[in-house]
Amino acid sequence: MKLSQLEAGMTVWSLSRSKMGNTTIKTVTLHSVVIQEVHDNHVIARWNGNAPRRFGETAISGWKKDKPILIRDRSGSARLATREEKAQILKTE
Repeated sequence: MKLSQLEAGMTVWSLSRSKMGNTTIKTVTLHSVVIQEVHDNHVIARWNGNAPRRFGETAISGWKKDKPILIRDRSGSARLATREEKAQILKTE
């Protein structure tokens, strides 16, 4: 995502990968980011409902405009859906 694509009031999504506790299992976490102000080289946004904060172009580059589809397995970890899984999910809706 680029700074020029953002507008005030817009909701975008932040993805991050982390380990599940004290294990080797990795998971993908998804957080909403609500844009409040757009400036020349940064934005003021609320990440995951927290207090507004300044985000620069580096942080913005990892945000997604559309909400990504996550697939959860039995262990509780999540991963991004493949193209085939996305097509199947969107087809059934």
